[in-house]
Amino acid sequence: MVDEQRQDLAPEREAMLERHEQVLLRVAQSDAIDAGNLDRSLPVLTEAAAEGLQLERSSVWVYTPDQTVIECLDLYVRGPHEHRSDPVQLEAGRVPAYFRALADTRTLAVADALTHPATRELADDHLAPLGVGALLAAPIRRRGRLVGVLCNEHVGPARQFTRDEQLFAASLADTVARALDAADRRRVEDGLAHAKAALEQLDRENRALITRLRRSVERLSTPVLEVWSDVLALPIIGILGEERSAQMTERLLGELARTRARHVILDLTGLDDCDEQTAAAIGIMARAVRLLGAECVLSGVRPDLARAFVDLDLDLRGMRILRDMRHALQDVVTRRAAAQAR
Repeated sequence: MVDEQRQDLAPEREAMLERHEQVLLRVAQSDAIDAGNLDRSLPVLTEAAAEGLQLERSSVWVYTPDQTVIECLDLYVRGPHEHRSDPVQLEAGRVPAYFRALADTRTLAVADALTHPATRELADDHLAPLGVGALLAAPIRRRGRLVGVLCNEHVGPARQFTRDEQLFAASLADTVARALDAADRRRVEDGLAHAKAALEQLDRENRALITRLRRSVERLSTPVLEVWSDVLALPIIGILGEERSAQMTERLLGELARTRARHVILDLTGLDDCDEQTAAAIGIMARAVRLLGAECVLSGVRPDLARAFVDLDLDLRGMRILRDMRHALQDVVTRRAAAQAR
């Protein structure tokens, strides 16, 4: 008689193990688990649990950080094949025995949920109204810490859960933990990507601001002034390096072309460090002005700069040299008036 019962049970268990294997294979092949999106991964797992255990309801619950409340993230109801994510919560203070049982077990297999010490506190508000007679809960742990539970509920009378079913539920609970890890990882990656994008945008804005400020400084440090009709003046102040002299020349020639001025006064009164390189740069600037058909007048030439001009043997023919800006402007205006009078 016993042998006949074993023979009858063997095919049933074989079918169950085959079902478990197929379900777990499907879960392993799903790209949703590690995608980091719980809206995709949890439905795959609750459906897998309900199918593999042949139960009506399967749900994933997670603890709050202080582990005083668990909240349902996804509930799958097998009959109508629908998922629900209503914000349902269970407080530890209302069902302390259930919380304690989850903390101390790998799986909580309850054949009679209405009377079992760990779950009878759920009877009036949850189990009885839904017709749940048995329950198989698999705690979810991450890095050794209890973070939630995969709860599988049998709608109907009391029933036993085999060791194979408990191992199946525990395996899926471990996969839920993996999905939670992936979701956390994705949140971190998305946060880093957002922060990186924000930093890159800030860097672009800063670079644009620096460019605008540099241009403003260049304009301020290279003030090409229209001091009289047809007369431009460029006060050269400070050190005239190679880069700055190139910027000055470019800006001066641009203004000269725009205004069509006929006279340019280069005022050297505020110039520092008058070496041969500086003198050469001034000479280049003056020749460029003359090539555009304007007269170049130098003002504020000091002895050290004059020596540098001589040492470089610069051609200053046709170029008027005055003591300061006031005299240079007066000279240009006087000569223009005389020319117009003729």
